[in-house]
This record gives sequence, structure tokens and C-alpha cells, in this order.
Amino acid sequence: MFECDVNDIPLLGLLGIVAHRTVNAARDMYQEFDLNWSQASVLFALYRKDSISQKELAAKLNVTAPSITSAIQKMERDGYIDREADRKDQRVMRLSLTEKGKSCIQSVKDVTERMENILLEGMSLEEKLLFRRLMLQTNENLKNYERKKKA
Repeated sequence: MFECDVNDIPLLGLLGIVAHRTVNAARDMYQEFDLNWSQASVLFALYRKDSISQKELAAKLNVTAPSITSAIQKMERDGYIDREADRKDQRVMRLSLTEKGKSCIQSVKDVTERMENILLEGMSLEEKLLFRRLMLQTNENLKNYERKKKA
């Protein structure tokens, strides 16, 4: 098999490789808890809010509402989340964590911490802080691109 020298790969390609490996490693870790990446993201987002609509959740996770429907249905079926009609607008379904969902949050946090340790191994505190700042700036740049594209 031909293998490229990663030093010769353009930044976009390198970002894709790192993202792919990160998702694969996280997927392996979440399987220990019978969760997948998207379900863990849903749990963590709901943990930070008592109740949220599917539309709000999708916006928080930067996906479309229909794209998380199957994850939400499976999580409700498995007892991680509850869905109930909004008191003010019966057309809106509000999502919240069940006790089972709440009990998984520490596992999600543990995986996040393990992943961060793997990703940042060998970096000094200053490099870790710089990496975080650069990731935040990159995210902001992409958000600005999306806003301009919609305008």
C-alpha cells in the first residue's frame, strides 16, 4: 500500500485525516458504553440544558433536525431521553435526559478526557492553549463563511 508523507499533505487533507482518526478512536471508546458518537453528543448537549427542542438541539450540534431524528428515536427507545410536547406550543417536542441518560454523562466526560489526553499528548500547556485558540478561531472562520454563504 502506498503511504504519503504526512508532511507533504495539504492542511485540508491533514485536517481530514486527523478528524477521521479522532472519530474512529472516539467511536471505539463510546462502544464500551453502548453509545455512538452522535448519541454521546446528544447526551452532552441535553446535560447542559434541562429541556430543549429537536430544532434547538440540531442547531447546537450544527446539524439539521432530520439528521438526528434516528439517534433521538433510538435513545428514547433505549431509555436515555424523554420526549414531551412543549407546554406553550404542542407542535414542538421537548427533549430531556432520563435518569439513565444522566447516569451516562460521566462516561461521556471520561471519553472526552481520554480523547483530549490522546490528542494533546506531548504538548506543553502553552501549546495546548494555543491549539485550543486556533481551533476556536478556525471554527469562527467557518461560521463566518456559512453566514456569508447564506446572505
